Amino acid sequence: MQAINTPTYMRLREQLRADIVDGLWPLGSHVTLAQLAKHYEVSQNPVREALLQLQGEGVVAMRMNRGAVIPQVDARYVDNLYRVRGAIQSMLAREAAQKVTAAQLEQLVQLERERLDAASRSDVALCVAANRDFHRYVDGIAENPLAVEMLEGRSALVDAVRRSRGYGQERLDLVAQQHASLIDAFARQDGERAARTSHEHTESSRLDLLSMLRPT
Repeated sequence: MQAINTPTYMRLREQLRADIVDGLWPLGSHVTLAQLAKHYEVSQNPVREALLQLQGEGVVAMRMNRGAVIPQVDARYVDNLYRVRGAIQSMLAREAAQKVTAAQLEQLVQLERERLDAASRSDVALCVAANRDFHRYVDGIAENPLAVEMLEGRSALVDAVRRSRGYGQERLDLVAQQHASLIDAFARQDGERAARTSHEHTESSRLDLLSMLRPT
């Protein structure tokens, strides 16, 4: 949750990123400053600042005097992003497992319950959001904000692809198994197992999403 005195453009940046994941602003679409200002009920200045920051993250591409474009995401982008994500998140999982407190572990279990509930209701958007919350929490335990920042932006585009493509039951079952294994590694403070499980989880997600994007 952001502080109440957080600048408007920063709050807007977070909201825009979330709305791109949710499909409000679809991949490949063009948005104007006026359009966004009207939708979010703010002036164009914070919209411009938010878009500039998102451009720095690779989430949008600015167009001179014409707003911004949300990029399309292809198989190569997904492949590259997941390879980077796998390396960073396995490192974070190793660090987090060695630092996790009992209270944090309890919260992680609760976040996984919420994700399982969303999955049981076949609510893809909610499931993607709950999965994102789970991994954000894991990453945050490591207390490495630079690594988290590197993941945050471009991961939004891949999450948008996942929301649009959904999950097969086989994938949902595997995610549940891998998350349970990760939580168990945290409970045992086994950093190496946590890193290995995290990498296996990211790799299986990469292959699953690529199978949906590449022609058969």
